[in-house]
Amino acid sequence: MVEHIIIDPLSAIWWKGILSAFFGLVLILFLFRKQSLVVKENFCKILAIAFILAYLITIISTIVNGTWNIRDHLPLHLCRISFIICIITLFNRKQWMYEWCLFLAIPAGLHSILTPELTNGLNNWNLFEYYFVHAGMLLVPLYLTFLIGMRPRVKAWIHSFYRLQIPAVLIFPLNFIIDSNYMYLKAKPIVDNPLLIGEWPYYILVLELITLLHIYIIHLVIFKKIA
Repeated sequence: MVEHIIIDPLSAIWWKGILSAFFGLVLILFLFRKQSLVVKENFCKILAIAFILAYLITIISTIVNGTWNIRDHLPLHLCRISFIICIITLFNRKQWMYEWCLFLAIPAGLHSILTPELTNGLNNWNLFEYYFVHAGMLLVPLYLTFLIGMRPRVKAWIHSFYRLQIPAVLIFPLNFIIDSNYMYLKAKPIVDNPLLIGEWPYYILVLELITLLHIYIIHLVIFKKIA
């Protein structure tokens, strides 16, 4: 498996990454807030294409340098699944996909930015792609909610949590079959995150509860903002 690289919190590279991600996020939301709906919709397509190109470049680079393997590079981590759903949602506004982005991509992207673990090794491209992807996971649902005008359904928060269990149930046995650790269901991430409590398999149950709490908090905040 490819060696995972941890970026130490509060290090210089950590600050550069987190500030760049949030500056870009805020800048885009600010610049497009008063644009016409046509301009906003066109930007959705441009953003989706940029995400696709970034993903393809990463995959092609791993194939070219000989590091691609089935245990590390299938799009089966929660962030990668959410990223792909974000791309699809930018093109095709499926309601449940938008709600997945809102309730699942935001917490996954946020924690990944705060506690970075690079799964493809460390170089300039991988570093850029990491923050580009995870900042994008925050941007897409916020952009669709506050600039495009999409809204979650009242019970979408709990339904999104239920939907999360589908890939988890499918990926859990796959990890043991191919000796992978997708969605970190076979072993804990190596990042120093205080929310990673206990050893396997107990930390998974804790993460389920914490995820549900995050989803509900987003539900409360969003419905307060759009009320």
